[in-house]
Order: sequence, then C-alpha cells, then structure tokens
Amino acid sequence: MTITAAATEAALGDYARASFSLDLQGIVLTARVSAANTVSVRFQNGTAAALDLASGTLKVQGEKV
Repeated sequence: MTITAAATEAALGDYARASFSLDLQGIVLTARVSAANTVSVRFQNGTAAALDLASGTLKVQGEKV
C-alpha cells in the first residue's frame, strides 16, 4: 500500500523520511519525494503472514540535499 502526504517545500531529489507511531510487525516502511510538496510512503509486508496495523500516526519529512 502506498500513501501520499503533504510535505511543505519538499522537492524532487530531496531526501524523504517517514515514521509510524506503532510497531510495524515486520512491515517495511519507505519514503520518497514523488512530486513538489509531496512524499509517498510505501508499507510493504515482507512476511508470509497477513498483518493488519491498527490506526496510527504517520509522520513525513522532506529534507534538502
């Protein structure tokens, strides 16, 4: 699953970071600046189990190179 979030002043080529407020239970979280002022965050289940995260808080940040 991929989610997009606003990140003021993020630009293509900048670094992106994301964090989630709950235990990811083996899910891999990656972030990238996908457009101006936008960070895309991917949650990827790398386990063989069906995982269901409860509602939590996603934080994103774009950082200038």
